[in-house]
Amino acid sequence: MSNKFQRMTEQDEARIIRELNKWALGHFGSKLTWAILEDRFKFSRQSMQAKPQIKAAYDVAKQSLSKGEVTSKEVLDKTVDELKTEIESLKKQIEFFQEKELKWKKRWQQIAYHIRQKGIQMSDVDKPVHPEAALPSHTTTEKTLKEFDKEILFSGRI
Repeated sequence: MSNKFQRMTEQDEARIIRELNKWALGHFGSKLTWAILEDRFKFSRQSMQAKPQIKAAYDVAKQSLSKGEVTSKEVLDKTVDELKTEIESLKKQIEFFQEKELKWKKRWQQIAYHIRQKGIQMSDVDKPVHPEAALPSHTTTEKTLKEFDKEILFSGRI
């Protein structure tokens, strides 16, 4: 064995496997050879091939590259950018709904207060409805809740 190669540690092995997994995804182009890996990692082909996990990762990467399953770095970058944008959008939506939930909680506290002021217990109001009772229709419920929403969203009082 030539002296130009060093001894491989478990960390080296893990790093090579991580790199090969990235290679399989197209991060480093479409050409992969043992010679390229020797140059990149400074280990002999024989020492890398002797490690079953490295050999398996190499075979998977080669197979992925030969099938043309690789996504170009530009496409991956675009996907990452799209995902970042989607994450930001979802964060804004969560923020909006958290704010709306807080306003609803304040609204329900106000309703509960007024119900108690009328001498009615919340336990008398917040209970299941008899199965034969005719509940308001979906449309009527939506209209009612929309009125509450308007007050919550646009009133400075709550």
